[in-house]
Amino acid sequence: MSRPVDFNVSTEPRDAGSYLWPLVDVVGINLTLWGFAFATGAPFAQIGPETWKANLRAGLQWDDNEFEVNQFFHPYQGGMYFSSARVHGLNFWEAVPYTMFGAGTWEYFMETEQASTNDWMTTTWGGFFFGEALFRLSNNLLDETTSGSTRFWKEFSALAVNPINGIDRLVSGRSWDTGPRQKKFPVDVNLRVGADGIGLSEGTGWGQTFRARIRFDYGELYAKPNITVPFEYFNLAGELSVAKDTLGEGIEGTGVLLGHRFATAKAHANLIAWTLGYEYFTNGTTKMLTRQTDGIYQLAAMGTGASWFGRFGLGSGFRIDSEVDWLAIPTSALTSPYAPYEANRSFNYGMGTAIKGEVNLRHERFGRVYASMDRYIFSVVDGAKGTEHVGILELGAYANIYQGHGLGFTAHRYDRISHYKHYGDVTDDFWSGQAHYEVEW
Repeated sequence: MSRPVDFNVSTEPRDAGSYLWPLVDVVGINLTLWGFAFATGAPFAQIGPETWKANLRAGLQWDDNEFEVNQFFHPYQGGMYFSSARVHGLNFWEAVPYTMFGAGTWEYFMETEQASTNDWMTTTWGGFFFGEALFRLSNNLLDETTSGSTRFWKEFSALAVNPINGIDRLVSGRSWDTGPRQKKFPVDVNLRVGADGIGLSEGTGWGQTFRARIRFDYGELYAKPNITVPFEYFNLAGELSVAKDTLGEGIEGTGVLLGHRFATAKAHANLIAWTLGYEYFTNGTTKMLTRQTDGIYQLAAMGTGASWFGRFGLGSGFRIDSEVDWLAIPTSALTSPYAPYEANRSFNYGMGTAIKGEVNLRHERFGRVYASMDRYIFSVVDGAKGTEHVGILELGAYANIYQGHGLGFTAHRYDRISHYKHYGDVTDDFWSGQAHYEVEW
C-alpha cells in the first residue's frame, strides 16, 4: 500500500505561479469583500483615487469600529489571506507576508476610513492562527479515495470549515478527482452543552443561559523529539451562550510553532515550545455590532511566547496533563466604563503580557477533574489610559458514564483591577457556574 500523503505540506518543485497565484487570490478576496459592501451601499466602500491618496497621507490610527468586527471578523479575514498561500503549496512561514499584504492593501485601498493600527495587527496575528488551524482541520476531513454521497459530505464539510481551501478544490477539480490515500492527524473532540449564568456579570440568574462549548485538540504533542512544522499540534475551542437578552461567543486556542521534547520516559513526557495564542470573548447583547455597553464584558488578546506541556502517568489508569503559557500580547482589547469618554467605543486597546496555566487529572475510565487560570496585564495604548489586570479561573469535573458520554460541572471566576490615570479605579469579580452534558471522542 502506498504511503499516505500529507495535504498540509508545502509542494515541490516551485515555479513562479506558486508565488503569484496567492497574490491574485488575496486581491480577489479583497475585491469580493469590498464588492459585497459596495453593493449594499456601505459608506466605507465608496473608494476611489482621492480616498487612496488621503489614506496614504494620513497614516495609521486606532479606529472605533465594533469589538466583534475588530477582534473576530478581521482575524477571520486574515485567515483567508493566509489560506490562499497555503492552498497553493506554500508553507506556514511563506504564508505570513501574504497575510500582511492582504491586511495592508485592505486598510489603505478598500475603505474610505483611515487605515488603523489595530485592524492591521489583528488581521495579521489572528490570520496566522485562523488560517493554519482551519486549513489543517479542513484537510483532515477530506478523503480523496471515497466517492458518492460520502465524498460530497466530506468536501462540503471541508468547504464550511475553510472556504478558501474548499473553493480552490472546486476550481482545480480536486473535489471530485480520485487521489492518494491521505495522512490523518488525530483530533480529540470535547463537547459541553448545559445551563449557565455566564452572560450576567452580577452572577445572578443562574440556569437562565444556555451555553455550548466545543474544543479540538489536533495532533500528537509528544510523538516526535522536535516539532519543526508549525501547528502540527494545536488546540482550538469555541463557545456560544444564549439567554433572553444576551448573546455571547468565545474562541480561544494555542498553536505550537516550534517545540522540543525532553525528559521523556515511559510514564511521562515534557515539551518546551514557542506558541501562538488567540483569545476572544464577549457576553454580548442582542444588540450586536452596536455601541450598547450595559452589562457587556469583552476581552480579546493575541500573542506569542514560550509554553511548557507535561504529561505524567500516575498508574492505575490515572495521569496528569498540564500546560503553562507565558505570552507577549502586542494587541488586546478590553471593555472599560471610561472608554466612551475617550473614544466612540466601549473598550480600550492595549498591549502587555499573559500567563496561562491548565492542569487535568484524568482517569481512563472514570473522567477527570481540571483547573485553569489565565492572567492578563495590559497597558492601555488608546482609550482611557492606565493599566488593566484581568483574571479568569475555571474549576471543573467530568464523570464519564458510558463510552465518553457523561455529566459535568464547571465554575468560572472573573476578576478585574484597573488603574486609570484620569479616572477612578475599577474593580470587579463574579462567579458563574455551568451544569452540562459532556461527550468526548
